Amino acid sequence: MAPWRCLLLLPLLAAAARAQQQQFMEYVERRLTLLEERISQWHDQSSRYSTELRDFKNQVLGMLETAEKEREAMRSEAESAAVRVDRLEREVDYLETQNPAPPCVEVDETLMEKQVATAKQRKNEKYTKLTDCSDTIASVRAMKILKRFGSTSGLWTKDAAGNSEKIYVFDGTANDTVYVFPRMREFTLFSATRKAARIKLPYPWVGTGHLVYDGHLYYIRQQGPGPFQVIKFNLANKTVVDSSVFPAEEQIPVFGLSPFTYIEVAADEEGLWAIYATKEDEKNICLAKLDPTSLDIEQMWDTPCPRENAEGAFVVCG
Repeated sequence: MAPWRCLLLLPLLAAAARAQQQQFMEYVERRLTLLEERISQWHDQSSRYSTELRDFKNQVLGMLETAEKEREAMRSEAESAAVRVDRLEREVDYLETQNPAPPCVEVDETLMEKQVATAKQRKNEKYTKLTDCSDTIASVRAMKILKRFGSTSGLWTKDAAGNSEKIYVFDGTANDTVYVFPRMREFTLFSATRKAARIKLPYPWVGTGHLVYDGHLYYIRQQGPGPFQVIKFNLANKTVVDSSVFPAEEQIPVFGLSPFTYIEVAADEEGLWAIYATKEDEKNICLAKLDPTSLDIEQMWDTPCPRENAEGAFVVCG
């Protein structure tokens, strides 16, 4: 009985092996078919993405080309505008030389000669000029913007009595920090305060009437509603040399178009001056001669120059 059973089991095992092999081959075929479908889908998607990327690249190149053309057109327009502005400035300067500004007052020539003689006599009695100036102001040209810097109001200046090339910048109308640029080039070319040193003042300044003179900074201070002070600050050792309360009562802004400036310190061949205004003579500008050493007031004048529509003033040759 055992040999017959073996003969019967062999065909059954062979049939089972063939069936498993057939199933495995069908499984492999299904997996390969699925893989081919996925490869085909990936190929289609890759081709579509490549087409979209190529179209996007062409679109970007077209936009860059258009932007470059527009930039070139804007540059040409800017150059043309600069040429027109330069031409306009030259024309304005020419018109200013042909039509000088009128004097503060118009009087009869004979009366003017008498007033000049009387004024000279009085001046010789009280105030003696230190220099004999032979040069006069021929014209004052329109303001040109060198640089946009910080606040809309402020002041930049150089040492009025020295040969230093340093530029001192007061940003705004009230602060306690002065920016110092080594030369005009750094002030005009570099942005913000990257090339500037900073001087921290012991007292804050107000207005835009400050002055650098002979290595010292003369600036205006007001503490609360009190009187104005002139501070003399040594720029070398960063110390206050002297200070003085300005002896004027009921002060008002010295210039009608600069409501934040009550005193402007100026310098000329004669030394230091203070330009100011008071309610007593509120229509005109007043002038005072300052001693640069002690800050004492040597003499004061009521001028006929009007405050209205004025934005600045200067003193030359006394």
